[in-house]
Amino acid sequence: MKILHALAQRPGKTGSGVFLQQLFKAGYEKNYEQAVLAGVPFSDQDPGIDNFDLKNFYPVLFETKQLDFPVVGMSDVMPYPSTKYSSLDEKMYEAYEKAFKKVIKKAVDEFKPDVVICNHIWLLCGFIKDLYPNLKVLALCHGTDLRQLERSALLTPIVKKTVVNCDYLFALNKAQEKEILELHNVKKEQVITSGSGYNPKMFFPAKEKRNNTKVKIAYIGKICDYKGVPNLLNALDKTKNYENIQLNLIGHGNVKESKTIINSLTSRKTEVNYLGAIAQDELAKFLRTCDIFILPSFFEGLPLVVIEALASGAKVICTDLPGLDDFLGEDLKQLKAIRYIKMPRLKNIDSPFEEDIEEFESDITKNIDIVYDEIIENCEYKIDEVIKTLEDKTWHGLFNRLKKYF
Repeated sequence: MKILHALAQRPGKTGSGVFLQQLFKAGYEKNYEQAVLAGVPFSDQDPGIDNFDLKNFYPVLFETKQLDFPVVGMSDVMPYPSTKYSSLDEKMYEAYEKAFKKVIKKAVDEFKPDVVICNHIWLLCGFIKDLYPNLKVLALCHGTDLRQLERSALLTPIVKKTVVNCDYLFALNKAQEKEILELHNVKKEQVITSGSGYNPKMFFPAKEKRNNTKVKIAYIGKICDYKGVPNLLNALDKTKNYENIQLNLIGHGNVKESKTIINSLTSRKTEVNYLGAIAQDELAKFLRTCDIFILPSFFEGLPLVVIEALASGAKVICTDLPGLDDFLGEDLKQLKAIRYIKMPRLKNIDSPFEEDIEEFESDITKNIDIVYDEIIENCEYKIDEVIKTLEDKTWHGLFNRLKKYF
């Protein structure tokens, strides 16, 4: 069995890139022969597969004569220089399609895969089926691909016409499965809920009890408005114990509002550290030192970092993102491992109504105070039971779920 992993952007740099990376590693450990096809800048052709024997890498090169623009990102905010799909004109799209189809032909003709695991229900999976209709293609939804249907008017008709030819479309959760069926003219049996995964060899609890001088909180993600970072900062300043809390912001700060957010940190009541983006292995070590992880985001697919934080022993506070509670289940709530904040009403896909912000921030504050008291009072936290509930949510578990459809 030969597997071709495909991604139209840079591997290892975003959630979908981590999916590719980790599914490749799971396949490697199961002795599958594998290849990777991905979009990368000419100046940095790193395939994103560290410490594994990748003999077959098929890069689509951006910032070249043929593709004279940065890698196109599925999110409008990417952690590296990128082009928006909504910015592609007809000439740029034609060059994009030509470049990808040229590399797809090379990859399939040389490597001869039995199955393609393609990240995103978007253009790339359609290109592959256009060229090789009999090649089995499994397309993984990450949420951002559904979001682009609203933002990329030129491309949406092309996507809707071609993705129906994919053999299976995989959703992160039941809510996303329903959305795929509503947005795409596909059969119900084509859409499968597969969930997400984490690496238990990397993300696990500390053996010894944490001895932080302050309650240590982590936020991991883009430093931007739609992730709710300004709301988190405001909420923290209203906590009754702000002097005994330390917030650590981890992630890329390269969008227009990032500078404003980062510059505001020095005027906060709470101690806030901006650590920038850090590598996965360092992130895992850091999470083991944290008491709480908070994700106040207004839009996500199925955030991997929530699972990673839980596995690392941190208690989680996050918005009630569609499908997340369904995927994680009731046990984690009963164990007081995770608490959900009511999502404010959204006027578009990731912008809340101003009149709902005060209640949203108050809800964050209230939950921080509750979890703070549990930590300070040394309330029993059954971390072994938490880890047990996560057993089927590893990358190997996800790979095995996908394998049924190879």
